[in-house]
Amino acid sequence: MKLKKSIFPLIILISLLGCNSAGPKPNYSTPPFIIDSHMHYVATDAWEKSFLEIFSRHNAMACLLMDMKDLDRGIAFAKAHPDRVIPYAEIDIENPAVLLDIQRVYDMGFKGLGELFATGNYDYNDPKYEPLWTLAEKLGMPVAPHTGNLSNGLMDHLRPAPLADVAARHPRLFIHAAHFGNPWYNEAAEATRRNRNLYFDLCGSSLIKKEDDPGFWAQWLWWTDAIGKPHMPKDALPAWEKILFATDEGPEALEENIRRFNKALDACKVSDETRAKCYGLTIAKIYGIDPVVPK
Repeated sequence: MKLKKSIFPLIILISLLGCNSAGPKPNYSTPPFIIDSHMHYVATDAWEKSFLEIFSRHNAMACLLMDMKDLDRGIAFAKAHPDRVIPYAEIDIENPAVLLDIQRVYDMGFKGLGELFATGNYDYNDPKYEPLWTLAEKLGMPVAPHTGNLSNGLMDHLRPAPLADVAARHPRLFIHAAHFGNPWYNEAAEATRRNRNLYFDLCGSSLIKKEDDPGFWAQWLWWTDAIGKPHMPKDALPAWEKILFATDEGPEALEENIRRFNKALDACKVSDETRAKCYGLTIAKIYGIDPVVPK
């Protein structure tokens, strides 16, 4: 009996420690207004219904990236729900008629171009693509190029560094590139630090990969405290202001992506003011959207 009494408090202590080992409670909180900067539209009744139900519940909008075959249905959906949808056309930048495509989707009412893929033999900064960037800049159409690896294994011409050249040559072109350059995070961070008009979303496999190391991102997004010091752009923005919330998944995954994103923001001690910009105010400013909050 003495042995049993002596180990009982230890058992209780171990049990309590075990209850706390799961870590902090998941954070699903958001600002009162959200814009998902990267979501692919699916042209079905079921998908549209799910999107409207979930995004209305969260007072959220999305940059919906629409396949060329779905342009007519997609733009009709966007025009029917302007408080939820910012329509983007997924033009093929390898198409010889790409400039005609850009003008056509602009005339249809599309607001941006993306997701774009350099899957041929050229980087984004190749002269081949200059007319594309020039026209998008002239029309005031933001572009959302893909960076990093693809599901089919391609990577070579999808590095983020060439987008720094594009941003520098086209300072009035708003670029919000996908996936923060995965796995070239350092390259993406330095590209966005030096170019005021270049942003990146942080979605996809990156936050899954760093689930157990959410503070990882601070080493790349380092320069907030260095603003105003030598070797910094005079118009540099705080580091996390250059990152945008996105899901790149279906509407049902919105809350899970909020949790992943918040885990990184919490670990890197991102302020509420900056979070609001990440979650939607940056994109809202580009499009002149009034972030109406339901009473």
